[in-house]
Amino acid sequence: MTLLQRAQRLTNKYGTNDPQSILQEMGVVILSVPMSGIRGMYKRLKRNTFVFIDSELDERTCRFVLGHELGHHLYHRGQNRVFMDRHTLLIPSRQEIEADTFSVCLMQPHPDELLLEGETTEQLAARLGVDMRIAQLYQAEILRNKNRN
Repeated sequence: MTLLQRAQRLTNKYGTNDPQSILQEMGVVILSVPMSGIRGMYKRLKRNTFVFIDSELDERTCRFVLGHELGHHLYHRGQNRVFMDRHTLLIPSRQEIEADTFSVCLMQPHPDELLLEGETTEQLAARLGVDMRIAQLYQAEILRNKNRN
């Protein structure tokens, strides 16, 4: 199952693509706290799962970060991850790329309703409210999904 298909299934199951609602339905505790240089963090302690989110984030970024942390909850359970600010020079790990891709797929689980013919990646990124790298991940996932069908 592709990341896009998983996002579509979750959206159907929970009746929403809102990661905060989905995390809460799954029993994950979400704590909004001020964090310097860290947007979000996924932590699992003795069968209890927590997501910490930077209280200073705007609504769109908060939604993306919560989707990212939901991706870690679904795909990397038990691995405690920190979603660092993108101002570092670190190359994202496979798990971070996967969580980013899942998050953007959850934001827009039905690409046929979103994509415009002839639209550039820059235009898509602007409409999604994400950076170019995230828009490119979304486009690659849509292509991977089409090739599997």
